[in-house]
Amino acid sequence: MDETTEKEIRRLKNDLLKKKGEVEDIRALANREIDREFQTEALDLAERDIEPFIEKSLSDIKENLVLKAEPSTLKSHRKILGRPVLSLKRMFMSWIDLYTGMILDKQNRYNRSSFDLLKVALLRSRWSKEKLKDLEERLGECEENLVIMINKVEDLQARLEKEKEPAAQK
Repeated sequence: MDETTEKEIRRLKNDLLKKKGEVEDIRALANREIDREFQTEALDLAERDIEPFIEKSLSDIKENLVLKAEPSTLKSHRKILGRPVLSLKRMFMSWIDLYTGMILDKQNRYNRSSFDLLKVALLRSRWSKEKLKDLEERLGECEENLVIMINKVEDLQARLEKEKEPAAQK
């Protein structure tokens, strides 16, 4: 590729990145409210969409964090055997409720642990993002200093060569 084509490609990429940065939300792109949300596949998210996705997921998970057993009401349509059948059902349901309670307690502990783990992962992501930004700034400063040092070394080499020329002529 020739130099003008490469420059044009770089310019177009920069324009695209600038426009992408300006449009943070699809609502801003459409300039109106959108009537439905479209679910994006988690692996297809752009980097800027990951943190809002995690925050939304955390709020959804928090709403369903604690599970409780639904109380059941038992009725019988039998006239004669209704009461004995209901008492057997109640006895069976009380045993089932004990087992269900144990399972729900275990599930609730798991849910809380998972929720805490997701919050910590989000926190670590934020810290890493800040640290990366800091490192990028420091790298930029180092690159600038390196360019300055290279220029100074080249100037020094040029001066040394100028000083050697008169000495070589004598």
